[in-house]
Amino acid sequence: MTFRFKFSRRGPVRYLGHLDMMRYFQKVVMKAEVRAKYSEGFHPHQLMSFAYPLGVGMETDGDYMDLEMEDGNDPDEVMKALNSVMNEGVYISAVTVLREGAQNAMAAVTAATYELILECDDPIEGRLIIEKAVEEMLASDTIMADSKKSSKNIRPGIFELMVEPNADEQGIRLYMFLSSGSKLNVRPADLFNTLLTMPSVASAGSSFKMSLLRRLEIFGMTEDGKHVPLINPDVL
Repeated sequence: MTFRFKFSRRGPVRYLGHLDMMRYFQKVVMKAEVRAKYSEGFHPHQLMSFAYPLGVGMETDGDYMDLEMEDGNDPDEVMKALNSVMNEGVYISAVTVLREGAQNAMAAVTAATYELILECDDPIEGRLIIEKAVEEMLASDTIMADSKKSSKNIRPGIFELMVEPNADEQGIRLYMFLSSGSKLNVRPADLFNTLLTMPSVASAGSSFKMSLLRRLEIFGMTEDGKHVPLINPDVL
């Protein structure tokens, strides 16, 4: 059977790369002495996979790991055992047992939500500028985002984009609900860079800097076409 764990990653551990996090969890599983399944052959390894690689430096409250377990394991007891040996900054908040035939976490991803905090000299005035830029962006049918290899229209993949009502001492908070996965993957950094090219920002002369990017949740699709968190047992 396969357990799906939802975990958060905050603080210095956000600077670990994807492969480093995989090695970290492999060691955690061994240290917790839970009965995970291993591959066969000369170099057996845990049957483990992750939902969607996180960019280095990005925090997350909603990341996912699938781990194949021997029969007879209790999900809550395994989660408790893993959390007991975790380093500070990594915490498993939920676990579910996948139904037979469910996709692995990476294949199931369809969307993700993010919180982005922007810094500028005047957060109050800056929030008004960013609000206007968001309006301009959402009013457009085509938003071209440039990456290293190509340029693509990301507008169909912006499900929700809003500025939080109040700017505080941390800066301007931007909420994003974006398409993720193999069909259309909208990176929050690409959206942010494109947002800065909107007329209201370009003409304002203000300087904006991304101070924090946090992934809040990862979603999959249900049979009736709804986006739900990957921990939901109805995810295809």
